[in-house]
Amino acid sequence: MSEYEAVIGLEIHVQLKTKTKLFCSCPNEYGAPPNTLVCPVCLGLPGALPVLNREALGFGVLAALALNAEIHKDSVFYRKNYFYPDLPKGYQITQYTRSIATDGYLEFEVDGYRRKVRIERMNVEEEAAKSTHTEDGFVLLDFNRSGIPLLEIVTFPDMRSPREARVFLERLKEILRYIGISNCDMEKGELRVDSNISVRPKGQEKLGVKVELKNLNSFKSVEDGLSFEMKRQIELLKAGKRVVQETRLWDEFEKVTRTMRVKEEAHDYRYFPEPDLLPVRIDDDFIISWKKRLPELPAEKKERFMRQYSLNDDLASRLVHERDVADYYEEVVRNLPREEKAFKLAANWVVTEIMRVLNETGQKIKNLRITPPKLAELLSFIHSGKISQTIAKEVFEKMFGSDRTASEIIKEEGLETVQEADVLEKIVDQVIEENEELVEKYRKGKKGVLGALIGQAMKLTKGKGDPKVIRDLFLKKLGD
Repeated sequence: MSEYEAVIGLEIHVQLKTKTKLFCSCPNEYGAPPNTLVCPVCLGLPGALPVLNREALGFGVLAALALNAEIHKDSVFYRKNYFYPDLPKGYQITQYTRSIATDGYLEFEVDGYRRKVRIERMNVEEEAAKSTHTEDGFVLLDFNRSGIPLLEIVTFPDMRSPREARVFLERLKEILRYIGISNCDMEKGELRVDSNISVRPKGQEKLGVKVELKNLNSFKSVEDGLSFEMKRQIELLKAGKRVVQETRLWDEFEKVTRTMRVKEEAHDYRYFPEPDLLPVRIDDDFIISWKKRLPELPAEKKERFMRQYSLNDDLASRLVHERDVADYYEEVVRNLPREEKAFKLAANWVVTEIMRVLNETGQKIKNLRITPPKLAELLSFIHSGKISQTIAKEVFEKMFGSDRTASEIIKEEGLETVQEADVLEKIVDQVIEENEELVEKYRKGKKGVLGALIGQAMKLTKGKGDPKVIRDLFLKKLGD
């Protein structure tokens, strides 16, 4: 395996979340009863004429800006001809040689090193209908999906391992969600991936015979399918056999690829310009208007979070993974003291407690009862030492289950930290008296047992004792 390298390119299809379909005014919605969001245009009825969705074109421009691509002011739609039951017209309206954008790139980090994958072209095109195959051999068609706008993103074969392909897709999804053009939910078919892979001896410039992989319905499937196919092709070459150019399916259950069909070439689709649509002309004002909507992208935000809030790489990465989470964190921080300790406290609580609640409940962070100002109030009590982390987690759970604020819960239930030395001194004396063995170990140099003694004292205070005051009292009484 070490004598060969993979050459991998990807074709990604992203459903754009426009209000309506690409060439008609039917709603672009998921989950409606089958064949209820249709009209003569998306059903491909004779005489129906397409009208281009301006918002879909804007989303294409926004993606091109985010992916450093060259936007073409002139582009053309083509007919891609092939017969399949889910394609009512017998052709798909897409872009071919004159795309909306070309020559982009995405830089990302994989296992500690930087990679750059070039993007060959980006096309706006229409989606096909959804096919459902029944057990008794019928094919059911739902045309609600027919005509939904897609953005096709085609990379150059710049990836050299299945791992690189997976990380590229993860970073791409992150960006597309950040700029708000798609939810990229693979379970709903909003992001689909076809992979092209060939292998060659390391150091060889000539490309090997490529194989296209389909049925990759998760990023894990992409990595697993490419890994299997890479191994399969290497074994063929080492045995003196040849790799056949074809399309193969990834079998998720058997973890193998299987032949689907011999690969078509571009001329098989008989491309020609769509006669019912004029060439697209984009002016500077249109591009500028969409450029104003371009947000701070994940990589830039991560660098700023590390610099502005003194966060480490891991914390910053986890916070910026979702734009809504990053926005939530920044609103929390705006309500806290401008101190490094407060920044890190907020970051840790968002990536642990807030993310835990989101995962357990399936809620969106925008809909949480614990708004950023409410969380900031709770964290301010920890920051000032008025409550311990243990008590704070108890208060957090009560906030999540009601509309009460942290201050209301702490006041009503008497949860403020006990800081009075005379009160805590009695408890420390009790712990020393009841734990003679631990005390003796400490005095013989086993300083690690101090944590156990402090823990006993905290338990007696029901978590309300000030750990710093308790620690200082132990050190004083144990002669350190």
